[in-house]
Amino acid sequence: MNFRRNLSKKLGLLVGASLLVFQACERNLSSEATLATFPAIAEVYLDDPVNLTDEFFISFDPASGANPNGFDTDNSVAYAGSASIKIGVPSPTDPDGGYIGGIFLDRGAGRDLSGFDALSFWVKATTTATASFGFGTNFQGDEFPVNIPSVEMATYWKQVIIPIPDPSKLKQERGVFTFSAGSQSTNGAGFTFWMDEIQFIKSGTVAQPRPSIFGGQNLTQETFNGSVIQVTDLGQTWNLANGEDVTVVPSANYFEFTSSNPSVATVDAAGRINVLSAGATTITAKLNGQDAAGSISIVSKGPFVPAPTPTQDPAQVLSIFSDAYTNQPVEYYNGYWAPFQTTLGQNDITINGDNIINYTNLNFVGIQFSNPTLNASSMTHFHIDIQAQEALDPGDYLIIRLADIGGDNSFGGGDDSSGEIRLTANDLATGAWRSFDVALSTMGTLTSKANMAQVIFVSDATITDILVDNIYFYEVPTAPTTGAPVPADDPADVLSIFSDSYTDVAGTDFNPNWGQATQVSQVSIAGNNTLKYAGLNYQGTQFASSLDVSGYTHLHLDYYSASSTALNAFLISPGPRETAKALSVPTTSGWNSIDIPLTDFSSVVDLADVIQMKFDGNGDIYLDNIYFKR
Repeated sequence: MNFRRNLSKKLGLLVGASLLVFQACERNLSSEATLATFPAIAEVYLDDPVNLTDEFFISFDPASGANPNGFDTDNSVAYAGSASIKIGVPSPTDPDGGYIGGIFLDRGAGRDLSGFDALSFWVKATTTATASFGFGTNFQGDEFPVNIPSVEMATYWKQVIIPIPDPSKLKQERGVFTFSAGSQSTNGAGFTFWMDEIQFIKSGTVAQPRPSIFGGQNLTQETFNGSVIQVTDLGQTWNLANGEDVTVVPSANYFEFTSSNPSVATVDAAGRINVLSAGATTITAKLNGQDAAGSISIVSKGPFVPAPTPTQDPAQVLSIFSDAYTNQPVEYYNGYWAPFQTTLGQNDITINGDNIINYTNLNFVGIQFSNPTLNASSMTHFHIDIQAQEALDPGDYLIIRLADIGGDNSFGGGDDSSGEIRLTANDLATGAWRSFDVALSTMGTLTSKANMAQVIFVSDATITDILVDNIYFYEVPTAPTTGAPVPADDPADVLSIFSDSYTDVAGTDFNPNWGQATQVSQVSIAGNNTLKYAGLNYQGTQFASSLDVSGYTHLHLDYYSASSTALNAFLISPGPRETAKALSVPTTSGWNSIDIPLTDFSSVVDLADVIQMKFDGNGDIYLDNIYFKR
């Protein structure tokens, strides 16, 4: 880059003198002293950079895809004078980054821009294209950034005016220019554009300021204590001298926010709303003394109970949305699919540090993760937590559809498949979480899991307001990888049937011939002897002599099954007299430990004369630590 050193040297001497004066004053400050102001330098780039750092272009982070290579100056193209800044916009497939952007940084401690009302510059491009421009980003806090996200450039020089929302805020600003450009507006084709005569101005012609929050809408949101809501869709519109309107996106720090009831919710300078207690309040704003269009009325329902904390091993989880795991790349949690979708909300609610999805006005909505898709081939289950926020009627339903786009990785390519879960009003509860673990094998129409791309919710407006959390796929291994939990009960209080931790009663036959199809074996899992029932239909355990367990209070079992959908445990006394205890399967979180009150059996079984145990059901079952306890 070719910079004119004579101007830089002169400016350096001026800045050095200013610093000397400031330092001299600093030594002898009195209570009546006035702190030194920062220089009111208007120029950013004319034919040279003005009072900018030596490498005055600082690229955005290459890790975000920013290409640091396309920045240069051009001594053959200029709007005025003899030089301009030349920007080469890369194609999206450029190995060094698919877009270019960064900031210009003031050399000193900052500039006083409070005497200006706009940033002005001229721009032209090799083709019609768009880019983002602004100021206030300095990579050191970025308190007062402003930008126009989509400025149209032409093949001839055009002036761009970016008004300052409130100049009084900018008394020490280092980030004097920002730009960013990609090839979205040119169908992926790289191009070149030039910028010249970049400077702050006192135009006196930016008029009719119209600030707004939430895009000028008056919103209402129900929430809970501890939630944090961000004021969004900030804007400031002016009318320029040529009669055109220009809208910028200002930092929240330009606004002054007000809560009508601070005991319910407060709002800080950055636009973060903190909900404190049950009740109602309305958040409004001003910018430079002008009322902003838009507001949000917040109704807090009071304390919030989070969804159950997931217990799956992270190594066996593919998470779409959960604070408990590292989430896979997701394109969006709400596609706002036009023209028929009415659903609002996405991953934008935080309550006591817990991130929540709140879908309102729900008819249908999609979560998409197609770039890349998820290979869930090894996953056995899908999990989701849902809380309805409204009264439920008997005919209400919610469909959750899982979509795979097939090996061609393309929607509608002919190899797509999907499966769905239909939840009724009986499955859900108003104001309470319900957890759903669905075996993917039960979704017969989901023919592939190698290219999962969407989770879709459909209610057709029967259930319109839900909270959602912990959306993930997970694998339940067909066999446990760890041994059953080590029991903590005192051996003096235990009568053990099968356990490495205690002395078992002698002579028990764990595989009597009752004509069953079950295959019985004893296997070692992490060094722990474990009883395995493969292909269970029913299976008995015969004691060498009857057991008097009337002096005990519970039957303890540890059991594991990834494939069972029904499992019952029986105690049997002569007669035979037997009764069943239904056990919850599959054990999607690993080993289940249960203490069954013996009173669950005593109405039928003679606890003083127990001769057998029995299990019936299906699938493969692993059992350990079978004992009676006081």
